[in-house]
Amino acid sequence: MNLLIENPMVLGTIQRVDRVPTFRFVEKEFRDFYGSLIVSNDDYMEFRNGDIVHMDNIHTYLEDHFKASFCTKK
Repeated sequence: MNLLIENPMVLGTIQRVDRVPTFRFVEKEFRDFYGSLIVSNDDYMEFRNGDIVHMDNIHTYLEDHFKASFCTKK
């Protein structure tokens, strides 16, 4: 019997190996351009050049690569 496990940090399954429940990873770590871990239900952007950026880092990426300036209307 296999149990599907969804953890906020890792997706995987628990499989019985020699009658001992053993955790096996379904996917490898998925990190963005800045090294931030992207997990299940996280939002991220993919750019045409292949860069992947977690939404927490999107401001930094746009500033670095597109010279964007972020402003607040007061």
